Amino acid sequence: MDQIHTRAIEALQPFIHLANSNSATSPRFIANLITNATSNPHTYVFAELLETPTIQALRSPTTPAEFQGYLTLLEIFAWGTWQDYQSKPASLSS
Repeated sequence: MDQIHTRAIEALQPFIHLANSNSATSPRFIANLITNATSNPHTYVFAELLETPTIQALRSPTTPAEFQGYLTLLEIFAWGTWQDYQSKPASLSS
């Protein structure tokens, strides 16, 4: 693993740790976690966070609609493009 990738993963680790903690149960907490991770200037890889069961729990049909856009936002940050982001601004976290 090269040094740049190592730094990127290290920057993401606090968010992965929070996602895997017992306190990460509410959709609001998960949404805030996604917001903080995508807003952090040192975090620019997101697939590992997206793969956590806590984040994937937002796919549940019982998740309130107001929080489902956060999962889409993280998916775009993980493997989307700028065009993907621009095409869905209304449905992303508000």
